[in-house]
Amino acid sequence: MSLLYISILWVTACVDSAESLVNVSAPVGSTVLLPCKLTEVFTQTSLIQWKINNKDLVFERSSDATSPGSGYEGRVDIPLDELHKGNCSLVLKNVRITDDHLYSTFTVEHVDSTNPTEAKEIARVRLSVDVLQLSARVGSTAVLPCEWSHLSIQTPHVEWVIDSEIVFERKGKESFPGEGYEGRVDVPEDELLKGNCSLVLKNVNVTDAGIYSSSMLVKDTQEHRNFLVQKIKLSVDEKPGEIKDGEVGINCSHPLILIISFLMSLLFSC
Repeated sequence: MSLLYISILWVTACVDSAESLVNVSAPVGSTVLLPCKLTEVFTQTSLIQWKINNKDLVFERSSDATSPGSGYEGRVDIPLDELHKGNCSLVLKNVRITDDHLYSTFTVEHVDSTNPTEAKEIARVRLSVDVLQLSARVGSTAVLPCEWSHLSIQTPHVEWVIDSEIVFERKGKESFPGEGYEGRVDVPEDELLKGNCSLVLKNVNVTDAGIYSSSMLVKDTQEHRNFLVQKIKLSVDEKPGEIKDGEVGINCSHPLILIISFLMSLLFSC
């Protein structure tokens, strides 16, 4: 187990000594290790906390109990056997784009449960989640994947943007395509209610290339908040898709027949 931890840390972590900060990157859906090493012995009264922005709890472990933060249920852990070896690294499973947007800097604290007001920072880790990359051919239909079911939202209100420009927005039966996307984009209402906020982009053209972001809009008592759900880099191949049997165009498996037909047309036109 220790060898596995060392290997993962070597591959994924890069230490910025000037800021005592560890930079870690991971793709969506992967499992990543946020490195940490105890400076003191872990005892029966010790408590390890991973937080974001020094306030939002990600994960907490004592010698006999664990407590994940909201949105991290079933995705985070600090193995107890590793903790007793001085390894307080956090295992984060099923990485989401929101782990980058909401938790750019992680703070680890070592707290004595007999005096919980005194917290000692051990390590700081910045997690960067790699943008999902997709490609599509000119004239094709692209589906930009998105799922919001892990968020606690009663009325789904999704917004897709590219470079801060609206691509598509849907709230219930109401939908609003952005300029230049009229008739080409949709997030089906029935799919949205199921937690699927994927964007359907029809008749792809060269200008559609770029980085798309989807967010769920949530109305609190006083304000609206945006929860980033997905980021996708779409590249567009200018070469149109190949013509298949039954589609418009010439489909001939014998080039000789095509040549003879062309010569015959020239002969009769003379």
